[in-house]
Amino acid sequence: MRRPLLSLVIVATVSAGCGDVSLPPAGSYSEITVFADGGVEGEWAGRLVALLAQERDYFVSTEAPFQVTVAPTERATRPPAVKNLVWCGVLDSPTGVGEGIRDMLGESDVERIRRGGGDIISRPDTPYPGQLTLVITATDEAGLRRLLDERGAEIQDRVETSARERLRGNLLSRRDDALSAELQSCWGFRLEVPSVYSLYSQGDTPPGVELHRDEPPRVLGVFWRARDHAPSSRDLDELFDFRAGYVQRRYDGDEMDRDQVRCAAGRLGPYPAVCMSGYWYNDRHGSSGGYYETYFVWDQASRLLWAVDLLVYAPGREKTTLVRELRAVAETFRVGG
Repeated sequence: MRRPLLSLVIVATVSAGCGDVSLPPAGSYSEITVFADGGVEGEWAGRLVALLAQERDYFVSTEAPFQVTVAPTERATRPPAVKNLVWCGVLDSPTGVGEGIRDMLGESDVERIRRGGGDIISRPDTPYPGQLTLVITATDEAGLRRLLDERGAEIQDRVETSARERLRGNLLSRRDDALSAELQSCWGFRLEVPSVYSLYSQGDTPPGVELHRDEPPRVLGVFWRARDHAPSSRDLDELFDFRAGYVQRRYDGDEMDRDQVRCAAGRLGPYPAVCMSGYWYNDRHGSSGGYYETYFVWDQASRLLWAVDLLVYAPGREKTTLVRELRAVAETFRVGG
């Protein structure tokens, strides 16, 4: 059953390489191809791999969010149709990488960078629809080092944000509009629900809703309670107890490990949020456990504290792609009308 899939990937890649840019790139949103001055063993390639593949802690495991391939510089004149493509080098380098960077940027951005010294530029749907091209360049090597030192974290974040945006578009190409309308009518929030998710439960004791997707199991929950002001990461104990009380009643007895939790300021879509993540476990039906991530959003108009809860149970499997999908859906959360 693998042979037809392999054939499809080969056809799509060859067609795109021959000028047909109507096909989206094959592969995973977790894959990045890098073209860097100096090639596979050069300084820029080494630094980008370290930045892009920096591991994330899911409590049950650590994982690199991206699998990074550094392509030989001689292939720079014919960039592949992949989900994520990163170029890194000195702007006016005479190499194929330098030429590729200038072609990607265009005349106005090239002149702007020559005046300003360096920048990180995102080019969505370039050169193929569904592909992100990220260009990291400066007028000299010192400027490029400075750019990577000062804005290194931004590079991974840009690719991750774009991956969620594109994944969300694919997921929502088939959506359950009736369920979205029901959630807004009954509970006062809106969530764009892909058709691969289903309503698992809803109720008001305590108030909340859970959406579910199988294989492997993942849950997107939304629950809420009254609060007079916005929370901060300093409210970890209160937020921990809020979630712990809810999931113990609504998630069939789930517990939370108080020693494996972290809390930080963040965002969920347009809203400032407090993000709490940690380890959950359940011994009611045999030993099980996994990773959760909860975004706490305060709505001033209703004086409600909303919790948008992401949970996965995938023993021995990669967590990154599952959490990325859940967060892509969760970012459609809106309160009010």
